[in-house]
Amino acid sequence: MGDDLPLASGRNVAVLRRIFIIGLTGVLGVSLACTRAPRWRMVDQPTPEDAGIALKAASLTQLSQDPKAQAIPPVPIRRRLRPCCAFGADLAAKAGPVPVPAFRLGNILGRDDLGPHTYDSGILHFRRSEQQTVLLNNEKNGLIYTCRGGFIDTAHVRDYADWSLFFGTEFARNLGTGATITLPDEGGSRTIILKPVEPDLLAHYDPTLVAIALAGWITFELSVWHEIATWFWWGSVPGYPEKVSAFSPEDLYSNLIGIKLATAIAHRRLTRSEDLYNENVTTWLLQGIDYLGVVPKEASREAMRAVDGTWWDSSKRLPDPTLVLRRDLDIESPQVPWLVPDSLATPALRETLRKHCGKDPAPALLAYRSSAADIVLSELVSLRITVSDSIAAQSPFPRIGRVITQEDFPAIVAAIREQNRDEFGQDADRPD
Repeated sequence: MGDDLPLASGRNVAVLRRIFIIGLTGVLGVSLACTRAPRWRMVDQPTPEDAGIALKAASLTQLSQDPKAQAIPPVPIRRRLRPCCAFGADLAAKAGPVPVPAFRLGNILGRDDLGPHTYDSGILHFRRSEQQTVLLNNEKNGLIYTCRGGFIDTAHVRDYADWSLFFGTEFARNLGTGATITLPDEGGSRTIILKPVEPDLLAHYDPTLVAIALAGWITFELSVWHEIATWFWWGSVPGYPEKVSAFSPEDLYSNLIGIKLATAIAHRRLTRSEDLYNENVTTWLLQGIDYLGVVPKEASREAMRAVDGTWWDSSKRLPDPTLVLRRDLDIESPQVPWLVPDSLATPALRETLRKHCGKDPAPALLAYRSSAADIVLSELVSLRITVSDSIAAQSPFPRIGRVITQEDFPAIVAAIREQNRDEFGQDADRPD
């Protein structure tokens, strides 16, 4: 049996600060979610006039609210990075050139291992055993294999569900006036710019649904930038770049799962309190991976071992960027998951997957909207980035420029694709 060690342990911090994969931002000094008050909770504040309508109403239509007057929860901006997950299994690590002894990062999970969601979670503990060290928080995030969605990174799902919620509430409050939202730096300064939405448009469409659509679209663009920034050696811990995780096979697909689940939760008006939102993300995450055909934990481990040597290299140690050999650089809609190719699976794995997935499971393609009704979302909201000095010096930024928007992403990703092929081979952006 293992024991849980809080992050504040001096020796553990000294060693693991050198391992880029740990998201330390906002971890220290944070209380467990169950010991603090919710960060938002909206309670209707009726007036005497509202009570009079309720008492005199002869029909339900007389009780309907003006959607413009509905309370919008004051969701705080996200500031933490969930400490998960490098692609691979039982990953070793090094501090500079020195291997970290007796350290193995166990990040393959089963459905029942997942814990409850916490908005903007950043709490981290270590669990040690004779075989490995597991980095976890109460959410217990990791990689799970599914029949129709391939590997899913549950930390990414949760991160971008939270971002989608934050933007949705910010946009809903500011649709008529517009807003400029400054985000924490990530590979440079990041700003979200929401233009004022015309009154005629807001009169024609439900403002809440407009805000939700805008939030989902810009959140996916934000997730693409995270992958771009990490490719160019940005890291959440200064001095320890995260290139090893840039565009890894499960990243963008997992991000979109989180966005789409949060969109459904918001559509159902289940975000009025932090507790209500957290409970629903917990439930929808489980139902989402069930829909995609989650397999048992050992089958996920077998699937990861099957792609060792093709998608990743178990002989390498974190944070070596050559640990991940293949990158999914498709940023378009729909997102197509990488399923373990039959040619890479062992006979035992093929039999296991047939048992749980059927003979030939069809991948679940996930689309994201760039428009809603006749609204082109990019005309109303954009992401503006002034890249850092270190990124600005790298190709293709001297050609593209230092100040970019999401419209520059296709050209940047095309350059990354060529760099990836030069470094890892011509097939390095495909699953087989």
